Amino acid sequence: MPKKKGFKIIFDLSKIQEYLRNEKLDGWLLADFHCRNNIAVEFLNLPANLTRRFFYFIPAMGQPTALIHNIEKDKFTHLLGNHISFSSYKDLELSLGKILKGCQRIAMEYSPGGRLPYIGLVDAGTIELVRSYGVKIVSSADMVSFFTARMTPEQILMHKNAAFLVNRIKDDAFTYIKRHLSGGIFLNEKMVVDFIKRRFDEENLITDFAPICAVDANISNPHYEPPSDGSAVIARNGLILIDLWAKLNQTDSIFADITWMAYAGESVPDKYRSPFSIVVSARNRAVDYIKEKYPQPVFGYDIDDACRQVIIDAGYGNYFFHRTGHSILESVHGPGPNIDNLETEDRRRLLPGHLFSIEPGIYLEGYGFRSEIDLMLTESGPEITTLPMQIEIIPLLA
Repeated sequence: MPKKKGFKIIFDLSKIQEYLRNEKLDGWLLADFHCRNNIAVEFLNLPANLTRRFFYFIPAMGQPTALIHNIEKDKFTHLLGNHISFSSYKDLELSLGKILKGCQRIAMEYSPGGRLPYIGLVDAGTIELVRSYGVKIVSSADMVSFFTARMTPEQILMHKNAAFLVNRIKDDAFTYIKRHLSGGIFLNEKMVVDFIKRRFDEENLITDFAPICAVDANISNPHYEPPSDGSAVIARNGLILIDLWAKLNQTDSIFADITWMAYAGESVPDKYRSPFSIVVSARNRAVDYIKEKYPQPVFGYDIDDACRQVIIDAGYGNYFFHRTGHSILESVHGPGPNIDNLETEDRRRLLPGHLFSIEPGIYLEGYGFRSEIDLMLTESGPEITTLPMQIEIIPLLA
């Protein structure tokens, strides 16, 4: 089954059923209408132009069953198992009841309380319908991340190669800035972004969105995009943040994503050094927490709490207003567990092969701070894949 953008599809029926049995689930029910459940559509390698409801039930034992509309049944011929077609909603409901007969506990793309919207992709009415058959529904969140978000050994190597190149290009970008500052040559944020993009091309790297170069007050917008016209000038004594992400221009390659900071002067002022040291301590606390906890179960929400508490204790809690990190895979924001207990409550278990960022920040009026690394969970524990880690803001003119 071919892979799709953003997901590393692994459809191995025996492994899926083994997982279901280990979790004491009677099955996994994939449900969709109009491709709203992208997990179901991509996992089953379906086209993106479906217009009718479908269900695909994978039982813990036996053959799967597809419940598909007569108009679209030709789009499902590649799926394993029994195929049942319907036209009316009454036929659909009758057939679905028969498929689920005897089931007590199944997984669906459902998020209790809506706290993890990445997985809450099945509408409330469909959840009500399934429950009407006497079935208990649990979230498929861990199951989805198990089968779609773990890197293969080949992908790990591609990620590490990308990480090496991205780090080198970051260094080149700061050298580029230093050269302009030292020579009194005009430079703005957009020019740095364009330089990084040229280096990506030279190293045969690809990305989805342009990198970030932000100075001073613009750093306080974590998703700042330097405009083509009116981009801020990079001048002496300015604070500079570069956030860049890219992957090898190869099939199934994995992104690397880092953020570093510099100061356009000889000595970094205390007002910058002190908050940045807190960000570094929070980042390191997240890494240490995983080391201390593993191999016991580790979850994104717990790591976020550990990291965020450092910034809260330092009095900057209100100035760290995004999650600690995100899943990384074939898209820079991947389908796996995020490091988050702020924007969402991510209780998905982190597993060997999962890759994610750790990127705490403090965003004040007039300037801000962020440090970002990538971390991969392995059988022996966490591995930072984007070494070296930044310890202090770089004084470019020292």
